[in-house]
Amino acid sequence: MNTTLNPVVRRLTPTPALVADDPLEQFLSGQLSERTRRAYYADLQHFFASIGLELNEVSLAVLQSITFEHVVAFRNQLASEGYKRSSINRKLSSLKSLFKMLVALGHIEKNPADSTLVRGYKVDETLAGKALSNQVLNKIQQAIAEEKDDLVRTRDTAMFHLLTFGGLRRSEVAGVAWEDISLEGVFHILHLSETKSGVAQEIKLQNIVLHHLELYKQQLQIAGLPTTGKVFISLSRNQSRGQPLTDQSVNHVVKKYALRAGLPQNVTAHMFRHTCCTLAIEGGAKPQQVQAHLRHKDLKTTMRYYENRERLLDNASDYIKIGS
Repeated sequence: MNTTLNPVVRRLTPTPALVADDPLEQFLSGQLSERTRRAYYADLQHFFASIGLELNEVSLAVLQSITFEHVVAFRNQLASEGYKRSSINRKLSSLKSLFKMLVALGHIEKNPADSTLVRGYKVDETLAGKALSNQVLNKIQQAIAEEKDDLVRTRDTAMFHLLTFGGLRRSEVAGVAWEDISLEGVFHILHLSETKSGVAQEIKLQNIVLHHLELYKQQLQIAGLPTTGKVFISLSRNQSRGQPLTDQSVNHVVKKYALRAGLPQNVTAHMFRHTCCTLAIEGGAKPQQVQAHLRHKDLKTTMRYYENRERLLDNASDYIKIGS
């Protein structure tokens, strides 16, 4: 990686890391989710590496020396290296969160990563963050059905239904274990331990999801693969076979079938979460029910998932009449 910054940005002189009051450790330990901590850690490590520092060299004095020029140079470096705009924006957001904490603690006066100083990139939202139509869902489902490998097909069909009916985040799908599924009364419940908030949560599993999970489990047994531990595992014919899929792998599975179905490349696993919300509300579910199912803290978040489709279904332009 090229770590040379724009000449206008001065290099920092590392000072001994604080032991009793380490601001980076304080920031990371304040996150509820281990997944969030790992993501922040990676982004911060990337930023400080770009100015020639290891994280253990970053002291409060170093943090106080960071200017918006360092952040701008980092943003421009990422762009020149071909990072996606959404990835760049995420890394900028991580920096913004760190320095926001330092402002709140009185260690610095201004946030050098504030969006008023460092502009992020506008992301193409042709499909990003929007619900998939029934037509698109059918195309993806058909592409999965045409998979010739029985084990791969049943795994990916189960994943498709869990994403669609469960509205899970891709990291939650990757984290699901067979032991997380239990029968409580007459309902099957999926207990989620690896959530965004870090707090254990649960959702109801529909019979169709259970059906496809059972078909997948039968194929695992035929193949002599484990039916305990993580549900979604690699089926590659190499050393990774049997290893749990990562959240990136879940996204890769979705993109693979979207490509086979001739859909845009920006179809992602997270769109199924929006799709779950939209289909539920359009099917008659109350927004509060959908909020509980998707485990949103704020109802406004749930409604943002739905409002794009609602805006198009009953659009002001539909009422315009001209001519005879």
